[in-house]
Amino acid sequence: MEETREERAERIKAGKLREGWTTGTCASCSAKAATYILLGKNLEEVKKVEVELPIKDRTACLEIFRADKLNGEAIASTIKDAGDDPDVTHGAEIGAIVRFSREKGIKIIGGEGIGRVTKPGLGIDVGEPDITPIPRKMIKKAVISAALELGFKEDEVALEVEIFAPEGRERAKKTMLERLGVIGGIGILGTLGIVVPYSTGSWKASIARQISVAKESGCDTIVCTTGRQSEDLAKKFFPHLPDVAFVDVGDFIGFTLKYAKQKNISRVIIAGFLAKISKVAKGEEFTHAKKSSVDIDFLVSLAREEASDEICSELRKSNTARQFAELAKSYGLKSVFQKVAELAKKKCNEFGVHTEVIIFDFSGDNILAYAS
Repeated sequence: MEETREERAERIKAGKLREGWTTGTCASCSAKAATYILLGKNLEEVKKVEVELPIKDRTACLEIFRADKLNGEAIASTIKDAGDDPDVTHGAEIGAIVRFSREKGIKIIGGEGIGRVTKPGLGIDVGEPDITPIPRKMIKKAVISAALELGFKEDEVALEVEIFAPEGRERAKKTMLERLGVIGGIGILGTLGIVVPYSTGSWKASIARQISVAKESGCDTIVCTTGRQSEDLAKKFFPHLPDVAFVDVGDFIGFTLKYAKQKNISRVIIAGFLAKISKVAKGEEFTHAKKSSVDIDFLVSLAREEASDEICSELRKSNTARQFAELAKSYGLKSVFQKVAELAKKKCNEFGVHTEVIIFDFSGDNILAYAS
């Protein structure tokens, strides 16, 4: 029985999140199903397909959405289920066309809706489809497994596997793939084969990809923003920098700085609003609201040098960083924002990479502070 919207909401509220499958797992199952069909299995026999995952002793068994054989090639596809993760590819058809090849081995190519790499830095050769190394291994292993099961020897296998995603081009528009130089569709990704809802791993992988592409594109300066709004403002402030220099880091300030150092980035600019920057100023590497709330007392302590006890008492009544900022500005306490920026810069520089910090005004018209 299908879960109702209300039941799903209650389950998620209780913290019982459902895992999903990566595009790599979906492509592997589709490729295995298409191989079965090409090498002799009847369509009726290929309703579900099981593949091994990179995680030890774990497999995935997916239903086949579409299967057919025509003109010496076979096609099969699955529907991507991302579980409870808000994945842009959830519900997308991920498929494979398998055909015989003149060359021994398994050649993987990108078809409809699969992005093509046009910039260095992703660990994939320019001109190749954005199918990352682990999914490539999974696809090859799945195809060989199907061939062996049907009595073929591994050294006899000579197949071309074309991965496709009919909605890939449209879905890619909701991602930052084009900025990374992936043009024309989505990527086939995943290191574990499973999607862990709201996983930090996928965020970190995205940050690493962004920084790597920026570095390979010749950017010695990157601007790390904490969301779409701060990125839009940062682009106005640094119009001379290319799009690839702007990195959406979300709440992962610490990881970003560590990776930037690893990649020998010369200059990192952290740009955001008071709430997250104040957390960085306190030494927090992860700034999500669920982990910690804005410390109003900390902000008041920075204002105390210039503010009277009465004003500090009023500031302490603030419920949010935005409310604190508006009150502080009304009392002429703009220096408190510079103190936050300077403290944040000091904490960031401890990671061993030159860092500058910008705090934007919530109105979006000005900056509150810039520690350069």
